[in-house]
Amino acid sequence: MNKKLAAALQQHGMTVTGNSAYGTVQGYEMSLRAPSPMEQSAYFLHVSFYASEEKKQEAANEIARFGNKLRVENSAYGLTITLPQPVFTLNPLIEAIGVLFEKLPALFKQKEIPGADVCPYDGNPMTENSKRCVMNGFFVTLNNDCIGSINKAIEEENRLFANAPNNYLQGICGALVGGVVGAALVIALYFMEYVASISAIIAVMLGAFLYRKFGGKPNAVMIVIVSVISLIFILIGYYAAVIIDIISEFSLDFGSAVELLNLNLAENPEFSKLFYTNLALLLVFTALGIGVMIFSLVRQIKRPKNIG
Repeated sequence: MNKKLAAALQQHGMTVTGNSAYGTVQGYEMSLRAPSPMEQSAYFLHVSFYASEEKKQEAANEIARFGNKLRVENSAYGLTITLPQPVFTLNPLIEAIGVLFEKLPALFKQKEIPGADVCPYDGNPMTENSKRCVMNGFFVTLNNDCIGSINKAIEEENRLFANAPNNYLQGICGALVGGVVGAALVIALYFMEYVASISAIIAVMLGAFLYRKFGGKPNAVMIVIVSVISLIFILIGYYAAVIIDIISEFSLDFGSAVELLNLNLAENPEFSKLFYTNLALLLVFTALGIGVMIFSLVRQIKRPKNIG
């Protein structure tokens, strides 16, 4: 974590460890998670408390009006607040966190939301057997009885997921749609004389979304299928773009354009070098794009593990 941010958090009584910070601010348990260097995304602040979903939503709506482009979501153990990644300096983020540390406890007390002396899972008073656990990357203190109940729910959820049908065919149909979109982007960018990772990123992102939307199971096989299909269609898109360019320039039909392409690849060293250089660049950018999306998808499909 940035030293300046860490120092600011420590002034509020937070303990900083790596990219995380934890502490009790005016009686409320809070945990902050900074993005890793690989993520470069937003900062997240979780406040642990017990309340009804309606009361959580009321609090979330008021917190969103604090400004600073805050996004607030209910969690099973309180609220998660997303703070946007600063562009140039951490000063706006540090200021926003300071405002939250000041306003959140006052808001919760006004709404009679209990603090850290109450288990955020079941609303019962904390016991001597309570334990601090890691929940979705945040530190949350829970009573031991609740930990057992949560673990049973996690085991049942994972059992149902393992026994659910894979629906590969439906998933592949969704991945194919993403691949087609990626190929279309490659063709469009080709005629703009532009090579980028965006085609692969969109193809994989859309393919994975539609894979799940069409009923495919979000697992490691999904990542392999979506990545391979996206790569194939991006290569098809490049080949199609070259064929379209030849058809447009020489007013040929498809078959004649293919023959001319193959002939130039075999007998025209200058054309062949340009063709394969552009292809190599496309493959490099595609690999980068697919790599970025695989990193994101691996995190998305990660199954919950027992806590405690």
